[in-house]
Amino acid sequence: MRRDPPAPLHDGIYRTILWALVATVVAGVLTAVVGDTLYRNPAIGRLGSITALIGGALYAFFRYFGARESQRRSKDDEASED
Repeated sequence: MRRDPPAPLHDGIYRTILWALVATVVAGVLTAVVGDTLYRNPAIGRLGSITALIGGALYAFFRYFGARESQRRSKDDEASED
């Protein structure tokens, strides 16, 4: 019997962290684009790029952590039902 993958965590703090990381990535990309095109300053462009990369890496980590925790909780729930 095939089961759907467990839903991600619905904790408020978890969702807030994810949204903050999305905002960080967007701000980093905007800073990189504005720094390179409008100001023509490569240092600002690099800062934005690094910010977006770090925010993206942290976002991926938290998504992985959330999926793993959700699977653990669903297994605990199944074990408690038996």
